[in-house]
Amino acid sequence: MKKIPIIILFIVVIMCILIFLKKGYSTDPYIGKYECPQNNLILILSKNNNFTVIDSLYKDALYIKGKYSIKNNNIKLILNENNSGSYRKLYFNGKIEGRKIQFDDFYKNNAVFYLQK
Repeated sequence: MKKIPIIILFIVVIMCILIFLKKGYSTDPYIGKYECPQNNLILILSKNNNFTVIDSLYKDALYIKGKYSIKNNNIKLILNENNSGSYRKLYFNGKIEGRKIQFDDFYKNNAVFYLQK
């Protein structure tokens, strides 16, 4: 009878460790997938300040990669040089408000916002 609470505690600890490992611990709360409800753009912020924008409006998806930086709830996306050939800008500035990221001049000179998934 005394072994049952120990076994239950052991199972709970193992489950917590598995959840922790599956999610991947990070000190950056902004890491994750953001979707734009206005169109088919997806913004993925990943570890090491890397980002990917996926535009699936066309037959083949277009991937734009680069680095991002966040300071005082402002985000700056800096495109890799190989992506910048078809864009006027090498970077985009945005504002983070809770689970929402908004860029004023991102897609076809319109404001675009992303909601965290």
